[in-house]
Amino acid sequence: MKIVILGLEGARDGAGHNDSALRWRALIQALARRGHRVVAVERGAALVAPPVPPPGVEWLRYEQWGEVAATAARHADEAGLVLALAQGPDGVAAAVLARESRAERRALYDPDAAESLTALVRGDAPGHLPGDGQGGVDLAGFDLVLASGGGPALDLYRQRARAAAVAPLYPWIVPDLHHPADARTAYLADLACVAPPLGAAQAGMERFFLSVARRLPRRRFLLSGGDPPDTLDVPPNLRTLPALDHTERGAMLASATLTLALARDDERAIGWFPSDRLFEAAACGVPIVADRWEGLDAFFEPGREILVANDTDDVTTGLMLPRAHLAELGRRARQRVLSEHSAERRVQELRSLLDLTGGGDD
Repeated sequence: MKIVILGLEGARDGAGHNDSALRWRALIQALARRGHRVVAVERGAALVAPPVPPPGVEWLRYEQWGEVAATAARHADEAGLVLALAQGPDGVAAAVLARESRAERRALYDPDAAESLTALVRGDAPGHLPGDGQGGVDLAGFDLVLASGGGPALDLYRQRARAAAVAPLYPWIVPDLHHPADARTAYLADLACVAPPLGAAQAGMERFFLSVARRLPRRRFLLSGGDPPDTLDVPPNLRTLPALDHTERGAMLASATLTLALARDDERAIGWFPSDRLFEAAACGVPIVADRWEGLDAFFEPGREILVANDTDDVTTGLMLPRAHLAELGRRARQRVLSEHSAERRVQELRSLLDLTGGGDD
C-alpha cells in the first residue's frame, strides 16, 4: 500500500534538534519493512538530511509549502492512506490537502491533543487544526483522527470537531536512540528533570521539583530544557541546563539518583497523556518518579516499575529508597516500554486501526 505522510518537521543539529522527527523516521522505516511504499513530505530542506531511505521510502523535502503542494497532492490522490500531522507552520495546509484528497483512507494525527482538548473545552479552536470557517474546528472528512493521548476526553473530537472516528496513538521510543547510557560527573544529581515546554508545567514544577529542592538543601537538582519561569522561586541547589539532544539526555538521566517525569499541567488535568519524556526516561532504564494523573497505571505499574507522587513528600521519600530498589524499578520500566511503546509497536497499532495490508507480519 502507498502511504503519504504530510506535515513532518525536519531534524535539526545542536540545540535545535527535533526528536519528533527522529521518532517519525523510525516509524516510517518500520512501515517500509512491512512492505508499504511511503512518501514522506518533510519541511526543512536546509536541515539535517534524512538517513539513506530504505527500499520503499521516498523523501520530499521543501522550504516553503508552495514548492511541494502540487506534488504532495498528486501523491495523496494515488495513496491507499494519507496521514497529515497537525503541527508546524504547514500543519493546517497539510491537513486540508489530506482531507480533500482522493486517497482511499484519510487520517489526521494531532501531536498536541492535550492543547486541542483544553481549547475545545473552552469553546476555542486550536490553531493547529483545520477550521470550519466560523471559528470552530472541522475534522469531518477524515476516516480517523489519531491523538497523542487517550481516555474519555477524546469524545470531544466527535462532539465539537465533527470527527467521525478517534483513537489514541501514544508517543513512542526508538530503541536505537533511547537506551541506557553511562553516568557523567558533569551531570551528577540526586533528582533530574527534563523540563516540559517553558511555563507549561508551572504548577507541577513548583510542587514536585522546586519544593523538593528547597526541602533538601544539601541535595543536588538538575533541570534540562531551560530556566523555570521567573514567577517561581528557584533554590540555589538547582542547576539548569539548555535543551540536550538524545545522546546527552541519556547520560544526564543516568547520572541522577532519580528522574522526575513531569506532565504538563494540561496533560495532568485531562489524564491519559503519557509524555515522550516519560517513555524516553523509561527506555534509558533509569528510576522514575512521575506526578500522578488519570490513566498513568495503564502504562506503568506504580511501585513496581515507577514511583508515583501525589505531593512533595512522595518525591523526597523516593530519594531515600535504596539504590538497588531504584535500579530494579528502572530495569522493569525499560522492559515495559520496549515491549509496549516502541515505534514498531505503534506501527502494529496503526495497521490494525486502519486495517492496512502490506508485505510484512506483525
